[in-house]
Amino acid sequence: MKKVIAVLGIGTVLAVIAGAVPRAVESATPVSETLRASVRNYNEAVVGTGELAYLGQHEITSALPLVLEKILVREGDIVEVGDTVAVIDRESSAALIESLGQVTALAISASNLSTAVALLPEKITSDCSGRVISTANSGQAVQSGYSIATVAQTEELAVTAAVSELDIAKVAVGQNVIFYLAAYPGDVFFGKVSAIAQAARNQYNGAVLETVVDVTVTPDDPDGRLRSGLSAEVEIQLSAPRQICVLPYSAIAQDGAGEYVYVYEDGKAVRRDIFTGAEFADGTEIRKGVSTSDIVFKNPEEIAERNYIRIS
Repeated sequence: MKKVIAVLGIGTVLAVIAGAVPRAVESATPVSETLRASVRNYNEAVVGTGELAYLGQHEITSALPLVLEKILVREGDIVEVGDTVAVIDRESSAALIESLGQVTALAISASNLSTAVALLPEKITSDCSGRVISTANSGQAVQSGYSIATVAQTEELAVTAAVSELDIAKVAVGQNVIFYLAAYPGDVFFGKVSAIAQAARNQYNGAVLETVVDVTVTPDDPDGRLRSGLSAEVEIQLSAPRQICVLPYSAIAQDGAGEYVYVYEDGKAVRRDIFTGAEFADGTEIRKGVSTSDIVFKNPEEIAERNYIRIS
């Protein structure tokens, strides 16, 4: 059974009995859909993105573009400071520099290519001790500053995540963290904030340059699925789980007085001012003004434009 009800605005009461409305008006009045706020569990959290890496992970690089004649280490090898990691193909490296048309700061004063080539090393040695976790390939051309080999100086994996400068004040060492790995989309991992960088840095988020602070998250338990280089999304938990009331954005309108909804109350559509909180893809938290027992109209702006509405 459908009812025709009056719309009650601010300071205006249109008290009309449904039976008094002419049938022609009733049949011409569109039906307005209603809903109730949903309940969900919510943890206030700060989010960030990053990747897994070994604490103390170090990249062995060169200041000049190089062609690697042969890589002398493999994944899992232990290296000490001064151990040879790669032999350089100096002739091919010279041709690479010439083709690139560039000489780095180490050779900027060279008057010709032969002088620049004289700066090319015959081999690359390790400048740290640890376990090799990745290498370039023999015969590969490596650009200036790019990794020739990666050495883990510890056996402890951690996530280094970039957190927006706007949220970093909420983050503290010891907070619980939930993190997700793209390699295992159905799994959830747990950890804790173990360190916060002392300085911020800039990074691009798409085409937007943003300021971020790196946060280190140490996993709670060892897990064989955790590997250096895997990308991760983290949620740093700021509060204990709680139940919240959520309405879709379509049910909420806004004017100079603030945000509001229309609810079905005592046979009328009544405006109700609300206060919102956490935002989600499908709606927003209602902190004050609406409960799960209220019947809320889906399209408040349409309700405000009518004298009468029909509901099921």
